[in-house]
Amino acid sequence: MKKAILSLDVEDWYHLDYFRRSECDTSQSLLDGLDRYVDLINELSLPSSFFVLGEIAEKKIGYLKNLVKLGHDVGSHGWDHRRPMTMSPKVFQADLHRCLSAMKIINGDRGFGYRAPCFSLDRERLEIVRRAGFAYDSSRINFGNHPLYGTIDMLGFQNISESIYKQGDFVEFEATTLPILGNNIPISGGGYLRIFPWLVMKSMIAQHLKKNDIYVFYIHPFELSPLPLPKIPASTSPLTRFRFSCGRTRVVDRVKKLTDLLQSRGYEFTTFSAVQQELASSAAG
Repeated sequence: MKKAILSLDVEDWYHLDYFRRSECDTSQSLLDGLDRYVDLINELSLPSSFFVLGEIAEKKIGYLKNLVKLGHDVGSHGWDHRRPMTMSPKVFQADLHRCLSAMKIINGDRGFGYRAPCFSLDRERLEIVRRAGFAYDSSRINFGNHPLYGTIDMLGFQNISESIYKQGDFVEFEATTLPILGNNIPISGGGYLRIFPWLVMKSMIAQHLKKNDIYVFYIHPFELSPLPLPKIPASTSPLTRFRFSCGRTRVVDRVKKLTDLLQSRGYEFTTFSAVQQELASSAAG
């Protein structure tokens, strides 16, 4: 069965590592993009996974519990968007445990997952995620050209498909990339969907779909918010300003085009938790 997984990293614009947090006016929020995303997936009748920062989750317990009741998947994105690779293993473990209380209240007896900010995870820290009781992780991306991303060695994991790895009942999901001329190009993120011309993005995704049964997509609230951009710190580079602002007005239309493309190719929309549970059940049976 071909499967597509939509996901939202629930963070605000000032959590982005491209900005100096101390220079950001955190009273200006673009978190309304969360509501716009929920409205969009409800309009399309599609499930989604949500990875929520702990400092946001503890203020939105009821909202997030309702998402779970509606069949969505709510996992952790760390506490305040510090990258795990910048923390010692001990500090990272404490960061995870700080998030667990809200996750358990939101999910009840259901298993839940984790995605590292900026995909900043290695094998040592992946083991910390697994031992903390998470059912799955979605922090692996095969794109070594990005200075913030980590690299996760999957030695000892069973390769279930081109982007799913399993060890016991614990599952690792890899973000979708496309190999072009010896380099992997991320074709799963909202930034690429916003910035690349649609025909280019559509062509790259279509190439992936010809050979793969899994497609993973992720996006952020700031990309969906219709509000004007806040004042960006003066220290921000022109390239970062462009990446932050480009294409926000067309992103909802692009997401609709993306989901139409996936449905036309026979992909079933699901969540990370649902796939993890299916794999655990099939192993038990």
